[in-house]
Amino acid sequence: MMVRLVLGILALGCVSTMAHAQWAPPTSCDRFGGYEAQNCLNKAITEADKALNVAYQRAQAYITADTDTPADQKPAWQANLVKAQRAWIAYRNANCLFELIGAEWDNRSGTTAAQQACVLDMTQRRTKELTERYTSN
Repeated sequence: MMVRLVLGILALGCVSTMAHAQWAPPTSCDRFGGYEAQNCLNKAITEADKALNVAYQRAQAYITADTDTPADQKPAWQANLVKAQRAWIAYRNANCLFELIGAEWDNRSGTTAAQQACVLDMTQRRTKELTERYTSN
């Protein structure tokens, strides 16, 4: 009877810890902890933002240089890219919101780094998407 009670308590403990997702994409800053990880992630986010801006500018230039699209259609295409980019930024910011990640992490240690890792991961993915989508074949 005692064994069943102990096993039941252990099982409940496993379920309660599994109920909260603690997702954070892997980064090159994982080798650090605490403030070192946060500083590393801040630097990585700065670099990722620069790369995203370059990819976005190249996408705009790609549209301008595209010879298959009539000139009168290019402004709408570029405006739609601007609209999509702004929507993506709003989505990234909402998806990586500190309060959302904090809820997933129960506001425990690692919440800030997880939030930063989310921003970094999404920014890198968007950069890759723009680069692949707006590259001459």
